[in-house]
This record gives sequence, structure tokens and C-alpha cells, in this order.
Amino acid sequence: MTTGSRPLRDLLHPLADPAQRDEAARVLAGVLGAQRLLLYVKDPALAVLLPAPGMPKTVAGGPQWRAFLRRCQAEARPVGKVDLPADAQLDAQAIAADGAALILVGALPARQALDELEDAFPLLAALLNAQQMLQVERAEAAAARDAAAQAQELAHALDASRSASAELNLQLRYEHERKDEFLAMLAHELRNPLWPLANSIELLRRGPSAQDMLVARQLDVMARQLQQLTRLVDDLLDVSRVSRGQIELRRERLALQEILDDAIESVRPLMEKRSHRLVRLTEPTAAQVHGDRVRLTQAFVNLLGNAAKYTGEGGRIAVSVVLDQHRVSVVLQDSGIGIPQDMLSRVFDMFTQVPCAGAHSQGGLGIGLTLVRRLVELHGGRVSAYSRGASLGSIFTVSLPLLTAACVAPAPGSAAAMQMQPAALEAVRVLVVDDNRDGAETLAALVEVMGAQTRIAHEGEEALRLAESFDPKLILLDIGLPGMDGYETARRLRQLPALRARLVALTGFGSQADRERALEAGFDEHLVKPLAPEIMLGLLAPMHAPS
Repeated sequence: MTTGSRPLRDLLHPLADPAQRDEAARVLAGVLGAQRLLLYVKDPALAVLLPAPGMPKTVAGGPQWRAFLRRCQAEARPVGKVDLPADAQLDAQAIAADGAALILVGALPARQALDELEDAFPLLAALLNAQQMLQVERAEAAAARDAAAQAQELAHALDASRSASAELNLQLRYEHERKDEFLAMLAHELRNPLWPLANSIELLRRGPSAQDMLVARQLDVMARQLQQLTRLVDDLLDVSRVSRGQIELRRERLALQEILDDAIESVRPLMEKRSHRLVRLTEPTAAQVHGDRVRLTQAFVNLLGNAAKYTGEGGRIAVSVVLDQHRVSVVLQDSGIGIPQDMLSRVFDMFTQVPCAGAHSQGGLGIGLTLVRRLVELHGGRVSAYSRGASLGSIFTVSLPLLTAACVAPAPGSAAAMQMQPAALEAVRVLVVDDNRDGAETLAALVEVMGAQTRIAHEGEEALRLAESFDPKLILLDIGLPGMDGYETARRLRQLPALRARLVALTGFGSQADRERALEAGFDEHLVKPLAPEIMLGLLAPMHAPS
């Protein structure tokens, strides 16, 4: 575009010089048919737009003008009305880029002129920013010259403070890492003696002396105290995990119905307060899952609590359980406010809330469903949401792996446990690999009492030789072996062409990172010492089935 005989771009050149800027702005405003042209640049310290060097330092604008300046920091081409001066109402158009703005006040120019201004303005914006920084630096230098001694002392003190702070932060980070390493190693070392103790107690329980009432009672005491000590060791390790925001599950065999009943009882006061009708659409389930009682209950409390909060007075909340061959699904259905279709894909995202009147008055920050998803996924499960739309209710489905005889031992005293006689496991060959000789020997003895055949290795190379000659179906492998560690041993075992064994890491290292590293090395499973007898039997049980 040209204006008269000069291209518009040429008229922008004088704006580069602060000494000519005010006059050049008046000329360009006249050419474009505007009353005023103003240049603003962002002050780095105040984070607001201020007149560029060479422009009038004060502009008599009102609240609309100040609001328009704020828009110039967020929009590329804002348009609006401004009170400039404060008692006027004028059209305004701005071109903004890189913390600078060219603002036209009065009649708005043609779109072609605005497009050309927008194309050329980034170069001017960069120059304005550089000049602004130079002006700031000159002002700071002048202030420093006025109070050189004081500024120098302050600078030295600030530098010293920053240096000390950086050094302290580095030291704290180092100490924090050392603390985590110490706690992890301490827990590992404490688990080592706990492991043979637990195995020895279990062997005594299975021996003839356990029939003596006094011996049996003392064995129960020892087992309870050992379990308590094991939990204390776990809690010690959790100190470092909590500081890193990790959640560690304490898994056990759980009756799903008990979890649901506990969750319902926790939410019942809220349901009764709102006169909700709780309906169980299926009979109580006998399904069992492998998980953390506290965390799973927490997940269902959150889901039921959401249903109660977002279902109106006298509404209906239904609970049903669906079983298939490998999974169990809990379906929670309510007659509440529902979920808009465009929110279904985001309902489990952090801080997401379904909009409804009065929702905030009932509490919640939009993190409950995020937590539910995380807890369910930690249990190897899935959670999903469905709704036909606003005011049409919601359905949340939690799917969890079903605990079967193939993944955990039968309950003591149950019919399945009675059928699991030692003779059923006599063809199962187990290789125990651990440098802790007491631990390896007591574990091998326990496995033999259960009916399986065993061999013991105390280092990686020995384990490789026995794996080829003994052909085990199950290998229990410690990580902290001397020389070739458990990870490298696992990788080498996986390279043996004839080996078809299930490979289980049995170790005192129990963090999530340890589990992930074990799986990457080729382990099928990662278990933490000491190993409960029912878990050991659960590892052996699937292997007795005829091929």
C-alpha cells in the first residue's frame, strides 16, 4: 500500500528514532486518518505497557483505556472503544507483538493498511524493546552512580546471599538423595534377616512340634510380631516415597464385597441426608481381588461420594457387580445431573468439574476422579464414565483383575487349599538364587515342604549353569547378587534357548522404579522379601496343572 507518493513502510522508519518518534507518529496518524498514534512497550519490571521512549510519558485516559492496554498484552489486533481523553469515546485499533503495541485512536484505517502495519511491526517492536532495555539500563546506571557505595554493598550482600542459598539448596538436595538412598538400603538390609525368620516360623508351623498348644501359641506371637516389624520397615521406606509423591500399595487378598460395603457405609450419612435410595442390582459377590484395602475403599468412596453430591434430593444410586472369566466390574449408576457429552473425555482430568448450580457449595476441587483413575490403574484396572447428557444421570464402571487360584494361593482351610497336596507339586522344579545362604536354604526348605523340587545358587554364573542342567519351571532370583547382579543374570537367563521358566525377582528393593527396572530386565514379576507362604504357594499352584 502507498500513501500519496510514499509506501506505508517508509513512513514507519522515522518511528525508529526516539528523537523523531512523537512527530513521526503524528504524521503517520494523519496519513492513516486517525486522530492519534501511540507506541507502547512492556516494562520488564512492572510487566505493564508504558509509553515507548520518545513518546509522551502521560496519557489522560480512563478505565476503558487502561483495559484496552491490558488487551494489547494478550491479543494481536484488539479493537474497541477507549476513553481517551477520559471524557471521550473513541474507536481504537492496535497492532501488538513481542511486548509492544502500536495503537491508533479515532477513525480506523483500511484493512490493507492494518495488514501492512502488522507485517512491518515486529521489527519495530524488537527495536522498541531494545531501546526500552537500554533506557532501563541507563536509568539503573544513573541510580548506581548516585549511590555507588550503598549499591555496591547491597550487590555484594545479594551475591553472597544467592551464593549461600544455592550452596544450601545443593547441600539439601544432596542430603535428601542420601536420605532416600539410606532409607532404601536400610529397608533392604532389614528385610534380609526378616526373610529367613519368616521362612523358619512357617517351617515350624508345618512341623510336628506345632501340635503342642504352647509352641503353637508362641509361633502365633512370633508371626504377629514379625508381621508388625515388616510393616514398620515398609513404613520406614515410605518416608522417602511420600516425599516424592509416590503411592505404595499394600496388596492382599480382598473380598470385593467387603470393600464395597465399607465404601457404602462411609458415604451412607450423605445419602441419608439427601434421602437417596440405594439399590443393589445384583446379589452380594464372592469375587476377590488383589489390592490395597485402604486405597480401593478410597476409590469407591470417591465415586459413591460424587454420585451422592451430584444427585438431587430423593434420587437413586444403583450398585451392581458383573463377573467374567478374568475380571470383575463394579457399575455405579446415579440419577443425578449427568455429564455433558463434550466433557466425557475430560472428566478424569485434574481440576475438571461438571458445571452445575451450587456444585462448589458441596465441596471438591475437581481432583477426586483423577485420584480414582490413578488408584484403579495402580491395581491393574480401568475406570470409565458414561452419560447420555446433562440431567440424565451418570454411569461409572470400575474393572479390576479377578483374583483366581491361578494367581494366588487358595485361602487356608478352603476346599481348594485342602486339594493342594504336596504330591501335586512334586514335578515342579524351583531354582532359588540368593547370596544370603540362610534365606536361600530356608526358602528352599519351605518350597520342598510344599512339595516341589529345589536347587540353590548363590551367584549369577552358578544360576546359569543350574538353569541349563536342572531345567526349572520357576526361578526365584535375588537382585543384589555379588559380581553379576540379578538384572544381568535375568538377561542372561532369557538368552538360554531351552529355558521356559517363570522368572520372579525376590528382593528387598521395593520401589516403583525397582519394579519397572526388574520388568525391563526380563522378570515376569517383582516381589518383596519376606515372601508370605500363601504368595509362594500362589506362585507354585498354576504349575501343577497337567500340560
